[in-house]
Amino acid sequence: MHVLDPVPVETWQTTAEKCQWATYFHTPRWAAFIATVFPEFREGGIGFQLDDDTHVVLPSVVRRKKRVIKKKDEHKSMEPGVYGGFIAERLLSQEEINTLCAHLLARKNLAGRIVTSPFMPMQLTGSFSAKDMHTHVVTLGPEFDQIRKKFNRGQKSNINQARKKGVTVRRADHARDIDQYYSIYQETLERWGDKTTAEYPKNLFQQLFAMEDPGVSFWLAEAEGTAIAGILVLSWNNNMLYWHGCALQDYFKHYPNNLLHAEVMQWGCENGFQYYDMGASLDMEGVARFKESFSAHKSVFQSYRWK
Repeated sequence: MHVLDPVPVETWQTTAEKCQWATYFHTPRWAAFIATVFPEFREGGIGFQLDDDTHVVLPSVVRRKKRVIKKKDEHKSMEPGVYGGFIAERLLSQEEINTLCAHLLARKNLAGRIVTSPFMPMQLTGSFSAKDMHTHVVTLGPEFDQIRKKFNRGQKSNINQARKKGVTVRRADHARDIDQYYSIYQETLERWGDKTTAEYPKNLFQQLFAMEDPGVSFWLAEAEGTAIAGILVLSWNNNMLYWHGCALQDYFKHYPNNLLHAEVMQWGCENGFQYYDMGASLDMEGVARFKESFSAHKSVFQSYRWK
């Protein structure tokens, strides 16, 4: 096995394109984006060339921690707490995964976190500590009508109510749309209060939109001439992932989020995607039930740490 550290961006990109379980979070563009928005991080993907010339990459960003005597590099695969883990041009055997883990653990002054993908669970061996997590995934298909039939009765009713109340959905296509999105997000943060688990700066959303990447799409729900809710979807290979969302409380009874997700799923079906990952629910039963009403099934993945 030959180690590529740092891995060439071209190798990282090609591996992500060929990997059947990779998500947008596994791409070098996401790592570059994180390093731009959060300057304490730098891009730090580690590559491996196996004996049969197969390329494997651990997508990550790196933060250097200063200690009294030593400095330690902390790898995050991936930040902020999103999917990472090994990607490869083919399936990896457990023996190969063990070898990759042994290499990471043997390196001095190196520690970090690896969040695996639910699309390819991996058992990381050695002194990794694991925590089980879960997301909800809708399996898509070429005919959206077949997916919609699986929505429960309440969900179908809410989507119909949204349309009757004049809610429409469109993709953001101008910088001012991101201003509206962030304004809705600010109200959402105020409503959540102490329950907020993460707060992102405005330039994070502006930078994502400015990338003009086809894999990044902001979707807005509008009613009465104003934007009332929005979601951010990241697409790669055969999957779409709902990463962020917000909504105005005064318009909850317009069911904008219900229509947003349904419209995005329909778009995914029409464009050949196989999965719509609706994200982790953080043990909030109401959020989990909302996703399950779209026929989403629970999918388990792990968050690993090593020192």
